[in-house]
Amino acid sequence: MKSFIAAFIGLGFSYIGMAAAAEQTLKPTIAIVQPSVDELVEYFDTIVFGSEFSGVKASTHAKKWRHPLRVVVKEYGEVVSYDVQGKQTRKLRERHIKRLHFDYIQKHLNELAFLTGLKTEDAELNGKMPNLVINFVPRLQMANPALADVDRGLLKRLAAQGGCYFLAWPDAKIGTTIVKATIVVNVERRMARKDHCVLEEMTQSLGLPNDANRRWPSIFSNNGQIRTLSRPDKILIKTLYDSRLRPGMPQAEALAEARKVIGELDRRLP
Repeated sequence: MKSFIAAFIGLGFSYIGMAAAAEQTLKPTIAIVQPSVDELVEYFDTIVFGSEFSGVKASTHAKKWRHPLRVVVKEYGEVVSYDVQGKQTRKLRERHIKRLHFDYIQKHLNELAFLTGLKTEDAELNGKMPNLVINFVPRLQMANPALADVDRGLLKRLAAQGGCYFLAWPDAKIGTTIVKATIVVNVERRMARKDHCVLEEMTQSLGLPNDANRRWPSIFSNNGQIRTLSRPDKILIKTLYDSRLRPGMPQAEALAEARKVIGELDRRLP
């Protein structure tokens, strides 16, 4: 279904976390198995601190949100025009959002808020700027610079796979608390694919940016059929957002705490 770019990357003013998903042939669903605590700790290490993007340094400190999520959803079509010389221009045009897109986001946001303990706020009611923007855009507009204020070359690399990607910015002062994220989804994909993309990018934008295949189902795998979080996924998310894992905690220290939390969750969760 995809190949991933996943890391926190220094671009002068900030670090950017990103993941890109591409179209691939659907693969059979992985058989359901229960990983051991050791396997879960290794998986946590890979997903939170790993990087599959060649040339990008993996994160060495835990990063996560601490503030309420204020989500805004935007959907775009495009306008194609030609000048007198026949040169083509394509521009974004905002349009009415499909109800199913809202439904997918609300469903996944509710679950992620429950697992992380993060609050959600209505930006329109409290007058604060949205900090998690989810864009549904045509395939050829996925690298449009209007979607994110980052290097155009970076956007082109992320959009090249044609599926979905996210960008996440930590705070400028310390660089360990995520304060803003943007998700871009190819609106031309089938609904099931978009549902998968929304869940995957929302989950990874929380501070779990990497991708890895294991012998159990996971939203972090290359199985594009997955549209719900598996038990291992929930354990990883709850572990990162456990109060014992602080934003900015060094990798070795975070993994030591993660082992304790994962052991507790493994005994408690069904």
